[in-house]
Amino acid sequence: MSKNKTLKGRATTPAAGFTMIELLIIILIIGIFCAIAAPSWLMFINNHRLKLSLDRAYWAMELAQSNAKRDKTSWQASFKQVGENVQVAIHKSDISPAQVPANQWKNLEHQIQINTNDTTLRKVNENTNLVTQDGTVWRAMFNYRGCPVYNKTDECGLTSILAKGNITLSHPNLKNGDRCVIISTLLGHQRTSKRQSKAQDGRYCY
Repeated sequence: MSKNKTLKGRATTPAAGFTMIELLIIILIIGIFCAIAAPSWLMFINNHRLKLSLDRAYWAMELAQSNAKRDKTSWQASFKQVGENVQVAIHKSDISPAQVPANQWKNLEHQIQINTNDTTLRKVNENTNLVTQDGTVWRAMFNYRGCPVYNKTDECGLTSILAKGNITLSHPNLKNGDRCVIISTLLGHQRTSKRQSKAQDGRYCY
């Protein structure tokens, strides 16, 4: 008799698991969490892309400067906007940007853009490497001693102050998140910075 009662009790015990309402509540909680976390995650990713691109731009300028001192001839870092990508190439200044092989142009992170309003590097014609207002390439040129120069034959200190300059990078989804690489002296010192709250000489990244 006791055995039958035990079997009957087991048969009426409900199966373990979640009800439909419980599952819906769990899904709702997960959805709310994702809605809160997603913007912060995207901002983190975009900030990382911008920072990584800035590091590569800084490295490109440093390498161009190092190569110039090594080879005792002028080198430059060239930057151009191609669609949603910024491309950079490091090459001797005797070679125009158009002559640089396509496989030597390297992309920065996706969606990174050159802030043209805040960039003061010289704009040059891609075919002639000559400074021009309607140029499509921005360059940082260094002479045989590693000094930034306006013309490839200029000596350190005997060049236009326009040889200095900066390149400012931005991301369309990061408002006021601009970052820049700055050639701050005529001896070629470089540093990085980010957008400031107040403008200086019409620029915010200084």
